[in-house]
Amino acid sequence: MPTRLTLVLCAILAALCLTRCDHQVRYRQLPFWVQRHFQQLSEWQHPQKIEVDHSQRKIYWLNKQGEIRAIGANGKNEIVINKGIGAQAGITFISDFTIDERAGILYFTDLMDVNSGQSALKKADLNGNYTEVITTFPTKVPYAVHWDDANEQLYYATRQKGGQTHHLYQLGQSLSLMKTTQKVNDIAAFIKPSSYSPNQGVLVADHLLEYAKQ
Repeated sequence: MPTRLTLVLCAILAALCLTRCDHQVRYRQLPFWVQRHFQQLSEWQHPQKIEVDHSQRKIYWLNKQGEIRAIGANGKNEIVINKGIGAQAGITFISDFTIDERAGILYFTDLMDVNSGQSALKKADLNGNYTEVITTFPTKVPYAVHWDDANEQLYYATRQKGGQTHHLYQLGQSLSLMKTTQKVNDIAAFIKPSSYSPNQGVLVADHLLEYAKQ
């Protein structure tokens, strides 16, 4: 039987050996057995983003192939939730996702919705079923999405097709919260979950508000 010290060392080594593929990956939230599972994955299966469903004790991740997968907190029962054409009709490539665990909703981007021929923002249940198109984008590509649980708001980032202009939006609002030439890598970093405005919903960081006025 391994000693307690051996188990502690294994846990530390597993955490150190994991490659943090994306700034949104929160390894500290993960149980040891899930970290160990990720360490054993093939390169293309490595997490680009991780979401944790605390109520169901399940961990979701997006890999380099644009697949959303899930596994139990005990590191067992890995399943495919969503992936491109061949698995679920109408989905081509997923670049980002987020979950609303209280409502049981998974939001994700799609490079091209097959039915419309346009990039799209979509949603499904947490098992990947009952996929619906929220909105499509004829001139833009959505590449990042974030659910703000504190104020129950969905945010997404887009880039202009054939251009370098990026926008940050709140779902349901026609005007962008931010316009920039830099890719929005972490939407959560720009949101103030504790600040609420009846006119705008959740406020973005002060410097972004100033930027938007220009």
